[in-house]
Amino acid sequence: MVSKSKKKSKISVHERIEPARADTTVPSDNPAEKSVEQLIQELKDPDEIVRSSAAGALGHRKSEKALEPLIRALKDNHVYVRHGAAWALGEIKSETAVDALRMALNDEDDITRGKAAEALGKIQGK
Repeated sequence: MVSKSKKKSKISVHERIEPARADTTVPSDNPAEKSVEQLIQELKDPDEIVRSSAAGALGHRKSEKALEPLIRALKDNHVYVRHGAAWALGEIKSETAVDALRMALNDEDDITRGKAAEALGKIQGK
């Protein structure tokens, strides 16, 4: 393991002056540190826990870039991903999601239906 003092000596002057940006592409295990683009990619991950966490984190970001991927996630084969997607769409509050959320009111899972209804309430009650 390299000590902090040795690590610092290898950093260029420009890296010391310019702070790290939140939108870097450095991999992170913490959803709060990931960019919207990284989280959108994680909605395609084979692991439903990763997809579900990504949906929730996208809801916290409230980025309209995530609308279409989250709308697709409303049809995910795992219920927790659908829960997260419905919740996230409610946080983003975009009219674009209304039709998809209305369709989610017919989901086989009652929690997904409830989250879709809550999201519609948030969007329509802006």
